[in-house]
Amino acid sequence: MARLELRRLRKRYSGSTDVLHDIDLSIDDGEMIVVVGPSGCGKSTLLRMVAGLEAISSGELVIDGECVNDQEPAERDIAMVFQNYALYPHMSVFDNLAYSLKNRGTPKAEIAQRVEATAQLLDIGALLERKPRQLSGGQRQRVAMGRAVIRKPRVFLFDEPLSNLDASLRVQMRQEIRALQQRLNITSLYVTHDQTEAMTMADRLVVMNAGRVEQVGTPMALFRKPATRFVAGFIGSPAMNFLTFSVNTLPDWLPRVPAETNEPLKGELSVGIRPEHIALTTLEDGHIEGCIELVEPLGSESLVHVRIGGHDARLVVRHGGMELPEVGQVTGLNFQGPFHLFDRHGQRLSTRLRLADTNCSMES
Repeated sequence: MARLELRRLRKRYSGSTDVLHDIDLSIDDGEMIVVVGPSGCGKSTLLRMVAGLEAISSGELVIDGECVNDQEPAERDIAMVFQNYALYPHMSVFDNLAYSLKNRGTPKAEIAQRVEATAQLLDIGALLERKPRQLSGGQRQRVAMGRAVIRKPRVFLFDEPLSNLDASLRVQMRQEIRALQQRLNITSLYVTHDQTEAMTMADRLVVMNAGRVEQVGTPMALFRKPATRFVAGFIGSPAMNFLTFSVNTLPDWLPRVPAETNEPLKGELSVGIRPEHIALTTLEDGHIEGCIELVEPLGSESLVHVRIGGHDARLVVRHGGMELPEVGQVTGLNFQGPFHLFDRHGQRLSTRLRLADTNCSMES
């Protein structure tokens, strides 16, 4: 096990601006940190810097109190699992697992014992004589994890390891990776663009945007109290809905701008509402009305896309029950859960207020 610290890490390529900006992060012994964000946000570059595959422009990478900036990848005692498996196609599964041990001069008897133990751990004992081309995607990923596990590294790195798998296999493999990480209690840094993976696997989430860390916290903390509009829109599926209003023209069903803010608010405010906190209702009982444009049935529930007249906006409603509303139907919308309010800079307003005529509240 190891403690991993990233201290103001920056990355700049020659002739370009910074692509990573002052990344600060501490990962405790045995903790699983998942870095999530859109394509191009810098998450894979960050992982490669930790692995030693990308040079650090400035800042410090510290493992167990030792700065390892100048160490070669092999000296850092870090194992990485790639999205393309990175298996040797001409070698058997046994030889792929044993490769790093042979390079270290490990005795043959110990190699055999550790390969057998690793194969049992990952349920690939029957595959040891096969070549990678004879394996399914899930089996290849298990072998790739086995190559990392067998080395007994201080830190695991995962670079979108499930992106090449189909949906059902991704669910199975993310459960297996999480169970394996908890069983081995190895400090892990996991990069993905899939927020479902991020939410279900992380002890803590790191949300990145344009080379910067937007927010760090437990998955539910980020879901319940996003620090920025970006985090609010990125965490949660379907994404949070947003309506934009001028400070001076807030509707009656929204609380007024809190007076205790540090500076006067100007311009526009964004109001975030999650799909599960909106209900379809009659026009008389709704806070606003809209026209249903699309219904996506999912079995026990459906996603209803509603166009809001006068706002040039669409809201997604998570609608329970088997009865489907009709496209073209005019409906009322009633807000039944917390609102999330963001200022013109996309920063969260941290006051809690109750609506006068509903049970809704501003989420503090």
